[in-house]
Formats: sequence, structure tokens, C-alpha cells
Amino acid sequence: MLAFKLKENIDLWAYLQSVGKPVVVYGTGNGADKIMDTLEKYNIKVSDIFMSNDFFREDATFRGYKLLSYDDIKQKYDDCVIVLAFAVFRRDMLTRIREMSKEYELRAPCVSVFGNDYFSMDTLSKYESEINKTYSLLADDLSRDVFVKSLEYRISGKVDYLFDCQTERDEVFSNIIKLNDDEVYVDLGAYRGDTVEEFLLMTHGKYKKIYALEPDSKNYAKLIENMGSLDDAVFLNKASWSDERVMNFEGGGGRNSNLFSPDTPKPEVVHTIDVDSVLQGERATYIKMDVEGAEHETLKGLSRTLTNYKPKLIVSGYHRVIDLFTLPILVHCINPEYKIYLRHHPYIPDWETNLYCI
Repeated sequence: MLAFKLKENIDLWAYLQSVGKPVVVYGTGNGADKIMDTLEKYNIKVSDIFMSNDFFREDATFRGYKLLSYDDIKQKYDDCVIVLAFAVFRRDMLTRIREMSKEYELRAPCVSVFGNDYFSMDTLSKYESEINKTYSLLADDLSRDVFVKSLEYRISGKVDYLFDCQTERDEVFSNIIKLNDDEVYVDLGAYRGDTVEEFLLMTHGKYKKIYALEPDSKNYAKLIENMGSLDDAVFLNKASWSDERVMNFEGGGGRNSNLFSPDTPKPEVVHTIDVDSVLQGERATYIKMDVEGAEHETLKGLSRTLTNYKPKLIVSGYHRVIDLFTLPILVHCINPEYKIYLRHHPYIPDWETNLYCI
């Protein structure tokens, strides 16, 4: 039994099986493929697929469907369920989704960023112990509220739960992660230097040392171009992991470069390293971890640093469906002294739900 009450008790997939009105999918691409595959698994019939009016093309198709515009949907259906099949984070698009959800019933499935996993009532049952443990570990009422509403969203796909618990990143850096001018910053998944730049802005350009790891070769080249002139900064074209090894890697210069794409036709090869080895016993004071599904292994490779120095942590908690309720437990197991906070920032699905540990 869960240690807290949930309003939702029927998962999205079961609901769509019995809803009794047309199901239409909004969006195309990799995310839509995953969602369509899951809908097919549950024998849920998709009546149409549509695009935003701004992107609509008369000749466009997806998975054998002739794509419609949203105007077409409004003309065709008085009532239907819209299944959102792409990520939304721009403010204008979030506003549009909110408005659309007032016109039609709208649901946004929770599927893993990597792999083919998705959230269901079976997930809730299978991980009940971990969910209760994580709830007990969270450090404040807002964290517990975010956790419960994230689960409500994941069960139902109702986006209002995410709107109801979102906060801005500024709140985190005002109330939880407070940076000073003597930080040793480790940026895992540094991309092209955007989070290094954020760090420099918050510390007014003052710091003790920066370590930045980025495995994608194209992103790494941009990282060096943008940040390579910094003093006391170490840049590594490697992926963080629990140890040193060579792994297949899907790169290409995007934000979602990752170690977990076995179907990639021509994977790159990347060298991994554990952060304890990077630091060689030296302290870190602040670590940001956005490593596209490698968070579990990366934390294991940080165990000595987390035990000895207890740096402030930002850990992405959404790349895998189970991350939300397994990563906090792993952090606690490595160092039980951590206070663990959870925040969700404006995004659909719940991909900007992060752990903040101090």
C-alpha cells in the first residue's frame, strides 16, 4: 500500500481502451513512434494524426496516416481525446497546449526518453516499495507535492497535474542550490557550454575550478569553441559512467546524444570515465548531471566524491520511467546525509523534473 493517497486509479492506456470516443494523436517523430507503438500494444485505435496549423503540409504522412491540421480536427470532431506525442517546453507552446486542453480532452503519455518503457499501473505496483521510500526521503512539502502530482500525471496523462506543481529554476538557486565564488563545478553533459555559462552568470564569473564532460564530438568542439579559453577549466570528450570503458554511442550534435541506442545504424565509439577518477581524490562542491539515461551508473562512479565531500547535486530525474523513484534512493544509499528535493520546471511531459541534493 502506498504511504499517500492518489486520486487516479486507472492508467491512461486502460482509459483509452474504453473511452468510447475517437483517439487522435498530436505530433510526429521519435516520441510519436514510441507512443504509437504502445497504443498498438494495447489495441487502441488511432483515428487520425495531426500537426499544428503552422507546420501543416498537404502532402505530409506519418505511419500510413495522411496528416491533418488542427483546424481539420476541429471541423471533423466535436469530441475526441487528443494524445500529445511530442515534448513541449516553449512558453507559447505550453500556453497553446493549455488552451487546446480546454477545447478537447488532452492527455500526454509518460514514456521513457530512452528505451521503450512507459508508465502504467503495473509500474506503480511493481515499484511500490521504492515509491514509498522516495516519498519518505524528500526534504520538504513542495518536493512531496511534486512527487505525488508527477505520479498522478504519469498514471492519467493529465497535464494539469504538471501545470499545478511547476516552479521556475530561479526558485532552486534562491532556496536550495546556493552558489558562491569558490565552487569546484563538475558539469556532466556539458553540451555546448550552456550550463557552464549559466554557472558563470550565477557566480559572476568567479569559481575555483570547472570540469566539463561532453561525449558527443560535435558538441564537444562547440564546447571548446565557446568555453575553451576559461582559466582553471578541464574539458573532456568523454561520457560519465561507473568505470572506464569503450561503449557505442549515438551522437550527431543534438541534445539527446546517448549511450543507449542499440538500433543506431552507425554508432560512434566513446570512452567513458567515472568522475571519481577525473577528480583523483580532489573535492567537488557542485555537480550537475544531465547524462541522458546514464544517471545510475554515473552516481555509482561518484560514490567516493559524494561520501567524502557531499557536493551540491542537480540530477535529471526523468530519462527513464523509474528514475523518479530510484535515483533518490541511490543518492541516499551513497550518502544518507543528503537532503533531497524534487522540482518540476515548465515542460510536458515531466522531463524537467530534477533532484536537487544538498
